[in-house]
Order: sequence, then structure tokens, then C-alpha cells
Amino acid sequence: MKTTMAENKENHISIDNIPYEILYQIVSLIPLKEAARTIILSSSWKHLWAPVQVFVNMDFDRITTQESGQQMNQLISSFLNTYETSYQILNLSFLEPKTVSEETLFFKAIKGVDKELHICFNGETPTDFGLTIELPLCKNAHFCSLKTLHLRSITSLAGSFLPELFSSCWNLETLTLEKCSGLQDIDLKAHGFLQKFVVLDCENMENVTILSAPKLKTFCYRGTLVKTELEDVPALCDVTLDFKGSTALRDHSEFDSEDIVSLLASLKDVQVLTVSGWLLEWLCTRGVIFDDFDFMFNELKELSWIDCCMNKQKRDSLVCFLSITPSLEKLFIKQIDKKWSTKPCSHFHQSWPQARANEATTSNDWNLKHMKVVKFLGFKIEEQNRMLVSLIDVLLKKAIVMKKMSVTEPENKLSWSVAKVPRSHLNKMEKASTTTCHHSKSSLLLSSLDSNCCFRLTPTGENEIVPRFL
Repeated sequence: MKTTMAENKENHISIDNIPYEILYQIVSLIPLKEAARTIILSSSWKHLWAPVQVFVNMDFDRITTQESGQQMNQLISSFLNTYETSYQILNLSFLEPKTVSEETLFFKAIKGVDKELHICFNGETPTDFGLTIELPLCKNAHFCSLKTLHLRSITSLAGSFLPELFSSCWNLETLTLEKCSGLQDIDLKAHGFLQKFVVLDCENMENVTILSAPKLKTFCYRGTLVKTELEDVPALCDVTLDFKGSTALRDHSEFDSEDIVSLLASLKDVQVLTVSGWLLEWLCTRGVIFDDFDFMFNELKELSWIDCCMNKQKRDSLVCFLSITPSLEKLFIKQIDKKWSTKPCSHFHQSWPQARANEATTSNDWNLKHMKVVKFLGFKIEEQNRMLVSLIDVLLKKAIVMKKMSVTEPENKLSWSVAKVPRSHLNKMEKASTTTCHHSKSSLLLSSLDSNCCFRLTPTGENEIVPRFL
């Protein structure tokens, strides 16, 4: 027995002893986010993520020239072409011109095995700047393999050489700009390969213009209310407009709601739309009436509504918007965490006529004839939650072919299937006649605002349809 145990101890192979060649092969088979987490497995895995340190003896002022931009692109291109089957990190720093010891980090780049590049820039207090993005129509040797580019915290200094980089990304399919505080204006003109464009949390953004993107399928924007213009995007089918409840415009003039109406008109043929509840409420409080539009969202199949709370105006604006989505099949209504709460907007000065809201809610002129799935996420099921009850009531009346409605609570993550029950049948349910909100092991009962019915909720263990939210 002792001999056997000794042999086993000698033959034992731990995670620390795996050859680096095999480790590189392992991480090359998994997505970047999951691969980065392997650093916690063992100290030996940290070697995989040791950055390549590159120091450039170049003055900051010189990087704004075209020649320096070409040099930067050649350096990034060389980085992309090394260790093609593994992840790699690059730290690019500038040496101070009067010393050889002090250095300034310019950016950190992470290269993924799925032809992706993530660059996080490092800079001082941001200076306002605009960014023109022109993706080429012809091949370029520098970044011929790059398909995903994610840029974070772009500075005005970086923005001066990025156009040179974009001019080399002829095969790019996904472009993301995130947390670029000084970025104010984006002008995008893309080639036939770009399929996804994402702008996230650029707090001083004022204008986003896409002049041409013939193959663009997905556009996602999250941030302050900005002027957004989309032209020549015939393939666009999936759009996210997560406006956060404030505007970065500095002239203090009121934002023109007609700009947003024009934007919505350019999106009338999309199939999937994610929209913030604040945006719909903002439009309605400014006198915009959805069913007066000269267009409808006839192709829209899936709508996701997101906000930190549901109040009466948000509910009514959502219902009014649904009146111009005749082909809608799936509706997801999600209350997000209050820490993402939007700021109050000073433009909420107009009162939305209550008569118009009631008319949209009770009108028999429109129905959701194709609505099959409704899912509430983040709502608490309780007697006092009249917003939830009223929404369930309206949607069950309008969705005449409903197949599934469910509510997922935020805390216990339980999912409940919703069914409408005539009040005449309540006498068949135990204690239903004496309680407004009745809990049991198998069901939960909520009273409808309509005295003729109630809603029965039953736990479901089935796989739920989970929408995509940013």
C-alpha cells in the first residue's frame, strides 16, 4: 500500500505543472471574458496574461501627425500578428523626452483569438473632440484579420491617430466605443462588412451620425439623450436606444422632439427594439402622440422596455407605443436596479393629457393580434403593486392570442405564469373570496382592477425566454 501511494504521489500532475504550450491551447478555445478569469486558477496561469511592455521614444505632440499615426498602426499590427492562437496583452508607454526613466502609459491592449482587439486608453482630464470613422472598401495589410474592435476611454490624443487605424480595418464586423468622456460627435461611414456598432456611456456625447453602413444589422446606444441620425442602413434589424434621462447639449436650448420622431421613423422596419421607458415618457410629456405618426412599426417582432421604475406615465406611454406595433410577438418589460436610476430631466414641463392616455388604454380600435409572449422582469408580486396589475390587465385584453405571460421577481428569482380567471369561478378556489392577494404552495392570486376577474399566478420551472439587455 505504501508503494502504491508513493507511486501515485510521484505521478500526480497538478494544474501548476501543465506546460505553457497546453495552457495557451486551453485558453484559445474559450471566449475572452472567460479566458481572463483563468488568472485566478493558479499562479502559473498568471504568466499567460503577463503584458508585453513596449516603450516608444516619441513626444506626445508628435502623435498627432500622419506619420506617427502610421507608426502606431504598424506597432499594433505587429502585436496582432504575434501568437495568433493565444490571448496577449500589450502595454504601450511613452518615454518622457527629457529622461529615459519616466514613462507615461498610453494604452493597454488585449488581443483575442477570435480576431478581436480591446484597447483601453489612459489619459488626463478629457478634452472635447469629435471622431470621424471611415472604414475602407479595399483590403489593407495592417489589420486584414481584425473583426472586433473595442475602444474604451478614448482621449483627444488617441482620437488624432484613430482615423488612420480605422482606414486599415477593412474587414471589421463589430465596433464598440465605451466610456469616452471627451467624445462629443461621431460620424460613421462604413464598408460592407460592419454588422454591429455600439456606443456605451460616453457622457458628453451630442451627436451620433451614421451616414452609410449597408450591412449594419445591430446598433446599440446607451447614454445621454443625443441627436442621432441614421442614413443608408437598409439591413438594420436590431436597435437599442437606452437614453438615460439627461442631455449633454450645452446650448441650454430645449431638445427638439422632432429629431427623436425622425429617428424612430428611420427605425420603422427593424425587427427587434430595446427602448428606455424614460424616452417614451419624455416624448409623451412633450405632446408627441404615437398613433398620429404617418408610419408604424409593421416589422417589429420583439420589444424590450427597460427602466428603473414603472409609474403611471411610463405605463401609459408604453401602452400608447404598443398601438403602433401591429406585428409584435414578444414583449419584455424589465425594471432594472435603482442604482442605474436616471436623472430627472428639466424638460418635463408639459402635462400629457390624461384623456388621451385613457383613450389609448381603453380603445378597442387596436389589438396585439400576434402577441404570444409577455415577460415581466424585476417586478415584485404584492398587493400594492397596482402598476403590475394594471399592465397585466391591459395586455391580456389587447393580446388576443396570448400563449404565455410570466413574472420573474428580482429577489428570489421565482418565475410565475399568469392566467386570467373570471370572478365567477373564484368560489372554486380556496379562500379566494376573502383575500385580495392569496399565497399558497401552488398558486398566488391577485385582484384585477376590473371587478369581474382576477389573475392567478402559478410557479413555473420551465426555461424562460430571457431578453438581451445591455
